[in-house]
Amino acid sequence: MKYHISIHISPYEIDNYQTFIHQLRRNLNHVEDKIIFSPYLNLSTYFYNWRDSKLKSDYFVNRFKELNNIIKDKCELDSTINYDDKILGAFSYKTMFLNKYKDEVDAFIWFDSDMIFPDNTIAMLIASHKSSETKYCIITPQIHRLWDETWDILVNKDYINIPASHDNYFGFDGYSLYKRDDEDIFLDTNKQRFKFASGWCNLLSADLFRDLIDFTYDLGHYGPDDTFIMFLLDYYKFKQGKDINQYILKNVIVTENYKHNLNVYKNYITENDDILTKDEFSENTKIACHNAYIKIINE
Repeated sequence: MKYHISIHISPYEIDNYQTFIHQLRRNLNHVEDKIIFSPYLNLSTYFYNWRDSKLKSDYFVNRFKELNNIIKDKCELDSTINYDDKILGAFSYKTMFLNKYKDEVDAFIWFDSDMIFPDNTIAMLIASHKSSETKYCIITPQIHRLWDETWDILVNKDYINIPASHDNYFGFDGYSLYKRDDEDIFLDTNKQRFKFASGWCNLLSADLFRDLIDFTYDLGHYGPDDTFIMFLLDYYKFKQGKDINQYILKNVIVTENYKHNLNVYKNYITENDDILTKDEFSENTKIACHNAYIKIINE
């Protein structure tokens, strides 16, 4: 079978990407299936004035290429270095690779640049996908306790009694996940509404995007692509009765690495003036996704 792994990074995230690549390389030691890996380094001149920056774009390009050398012999590498304004965020990046690969691969595995994940994560995601009884599925690892109880369906039992708060989540040392003893790994079906965060090491079957979910560029560049998917899957499963499942991968635990997030480049990159903020991009995407969702329901 064939699987697609994706990650979108800005120049500020290049050091996080190094951590990610080392984790990915160790993970792929346990994978025999074909992997297409499409890292996307976004250096768009819409955001960045490279001429006036203390660090030029070549620095990030060279780092990106050097890190990809670590992984290139373990996968089919389809890397992109972007300078234009067609792809300005993770949402439009997903639109690009979903349209390119949804008819070629069996499933997609999505990563954010700051994720910490065990060395068996990808192998367990793939094994779980192969055992799925439905072609429409999402497989989600477990997580540390977040800032509210709405995420508790995904929280591992070792962390469920930690008070839900932003301080406890953002102060969590992600590397402590490596101290866990081996425990039985098994799948549990989520009977509630769908719940996942896009780049938190989720596997999504390609059939979802071939048959049910259509990512188009007019949905925007950056914003809640996971919320859009969750709303659609809730509708198809609970309103139309389609056979769609979310499986929770118990005792494979992942986390964002906020406590040790690496970004030392703020004072070395000059950003352009008069560009949309992240919040403005997100708001535009929310509106577009809402309109697309309403259109699907009305049809």
